[in-house]
Amino acid sequence: MKLVVFDLDGTLARTSVVDAECYARSLVDTLGVESVDTDWSRYEHVTDEGILTQLFMEAFGRVPSARERESIRDRFVDLLAERLAADATEFAEVPGAGSLVARLLDEPGWAVALATGGWRRSAEFKILHAGLPTAGLPSAFAEDGPSREAIVQAAIQRACRRYRRPKFERVVSVGDSLWDVRTARKLELPFLGVAEEPSASVLRTNGASHVLADYLDPTRCLRFLDEARIP
Repeated sequence: MKLVVFDLDGTLARTSVVDAECYARSLVDTLGVESVDTDWSRYEHVTDEGILTQLFMEAFGRVPSARERESIRDRFVDLLAERLAADATEFAEVPGAGSLVARLLDEPGWAVALATGGWRRSAEFKILHAGLPTAGLPSAFAEDGPSREAIVQAAIQRACRRYRRPKFERVVSVGDSLWDVRTARKLELPFLGVAEEPSASVLRTNGASHVLADYLDPTRCLRFLDEARIP
């Protein structure tokens, strides 16, 4: 059996913009800072937890408390809900994403897992409103480790337990960002990119052998999952 590990924002749901804006705003509103640098590439770990910890160290010289984390998460989800009420299209799936996940779940040779750098509460909010059929999937979130590598590894381990397998014959990571490519490279996993131009070219330049703009052609998607190579 083979395993597909999907990222969420920008990969299954077109929520990268609303996610970044609400995450940054939650920090500004809660901490009273003037602004947050949303050039995520400058952060050591591009996860909700990793970014928060780095920002706290830079601004206050310490890590956030549990209460501070919870306040920021609460504000983050509140802001997502406000944006949903204003424009539900900001939470649309990447075209064909739900259908591909459903098909993979029906395929006897494939298993599916989710690994996102977002916190569980915000991720589940976006999944629900994108209408993605991921309920009950082995999943890992920002709470499972500050690094993307730790989160993907946690998702794989949970998939092994769920499907009662010591390991999978092939594990493919699917993502939309430069840090997703780097994570796959570090973990030596085949990688399938999901992005439109110009982001698609960035993924290819950084080692992605196969990149899709969407999932509307499921036969092509399955072929690319089989053909994708380690970046």
